[in-house]
Amino acid sequence: MDSSWKRIIYLICTIQVGGGITIIGVLSFLPLFLAELGLHDPGEAAMWAGLVSGVTPCMVALSAPYWSRKANQLGPRKVMMFILFTLMVTVGACAFTQTPWQLLMLRILQGVVGGYVPIGLAIIILVTPENKVPWAMGLYQASMVMGLVFGPLMGGLVADLLGYRAPFVMFSALTGLCMLGIYLFMPNLQFEHKVDARESQLSLIKSFLVIPRVRLLVGLLFLCNFGITGIGPILPLYIKHYMHMNDEFVATIVGIIIFGAGLFSALASISIGKITERLTMPRIVFTATWAVGTLFILQYIMPSIWGLGIFRAIAGFFMGFITPIANTLISKAVPIERRGIVFGTVSSVAMMGNVLGPVLSGMIARAFGYGAVFWSTAAIFFVAALFIYRSLVIPSESKSL
Repeated sequence: MDSSWKRIIYLICTIQVGGGITIIGVLSFLPLFLAELGLHDPGEAAMWAGLVSGVTPCMVALSAPYWSRKANQLGPRKVMMFILFTLMVTVGACAFTQTPWQLLMLRILQGVVGGYVPIGLAIIILVTPENKVPWAMGLYQASMVMGLVFGPLMGGLVADLLGYRAPFVMFSALTGLCMLGIYLFMPNLQFEHKVDARESQLSLIKSFLVIPRVRLLVGLLFLCNFGITGIGPILPLYIKHYMHMNDEFVATIVGIIIFGAGLFSALASISIGKITERLTMPRIVFTATWAVGTLFILQYIMPSIWGLGIFRAIAGFFMGFITPIANTLISKAVPIERRGIVFGTVSSVAMMGNVLGPVLSGMIARAFGYGAVFWSTAAIFFVAALFIYRSLVIPSESKSL
C-alpha cells in the first residue's frame, strides 16, 4: 500500500465523525422531543429516552457482524454506501414521526444498518503499515469521540433554534454527504484474508473471547461505552428538574457539556503515544478507570451546572485513554492475520455497552431517582478497576521485576 493509505484513513475518520453525529446527535434533545410527542411524565420520558437511545446501538451490535462479513466478501466500499444510504432515509423520516413508537421503529432500522464502525476498524487494519497502526487507531478513536462531541452540540443548537424536528433533516443531509464521499474517494479495497463462509459468527466470537486478556479488555470497552452513553438520556431531565434550568436553553447546555467531555477525550486519545513512553499501558488503564469512577461521584455532588460540566469533561479525558490502549492490548494478543476480523467482532460485543447504558440508566432513574445513575455507574467502574489491577497490572509489573 503506497502513501495513499493516509488518505483512506482520513476519509474513514471523516465518515466516522459524520456517522457519529447522526446516530448520537439526538441525545441532547430526545427527552424534550418525546414530550412533544405526548410523554409529559419525567419518569416515563426518561425511560423512553433510554429505550429509544439504546435500541439503535443494540441493533448495531447484533447486525454489525453480518455487515462485517459482507464487507469482507463484497468489499467495504459497496457495503458502506448501502449502509449510509439507508441511514440517510431512516434518519430523515424521524422528522415526520407522530408517536414514540414510530420513532422507536425508525431507530431500530438505523441500528440494523449501522455497522460502519467495525468496517472502518477493519479498513484501518487492512491499509495501515504495521508500525503506524497505533497512530491510526488513536486517530480513529478521536474521530469516534468527535462524532459523540459534535452530534449533541449540533443537535441541541438546531433544536433550540428551529425546533426538535429540524436536526433530523440536518443529520440526514450529513449522512448523504458521507455517502457521496465514499462514492467519490474510496477505492475498491479487498480483504486479503477472507472469512470462511462455513464458520459461524458465534464460533468466531468464541475463538477470541477464550483468550483471558481479550475477554477482560472487551469487558472494559463495554463498560467505557456504558459510562459514556448511560448518562446521556437523563442529563437533560436532570439539569431541567434538579438545577432548575430554563427549557429554552437545556438542549444547548447539554450539548456543551457533552462537547467538553468529548473534546477532552479526543485530546487524551491523541496523546496516547507520549504517555505510554513513561507508564505501562496496564497502569494507565487502571488509573483511568479508577479516576472515572471517582469523577462520576463528583459530577453528582456538584451544585451547579458548570461544576457538573467541568467534572464531566475531566471524566471524558480519562475515558479517552481507555479505548485506544484496550484496542492496542487486544491487537498484541491475537495473530496479525486475524486482527481485522477480531476488531470487527470485538467492536460489536463492546458496542452493547451503548445499549445497556441508556436503557438501564432510564430504568434506574425511574425507579430510584437520577442520583442512583451516577452512583451505580461509579461503582461499576471501581469494580472494573480492581479486576484490571489484579489481571493486568500485577502480572505486568511482576514480569518487570
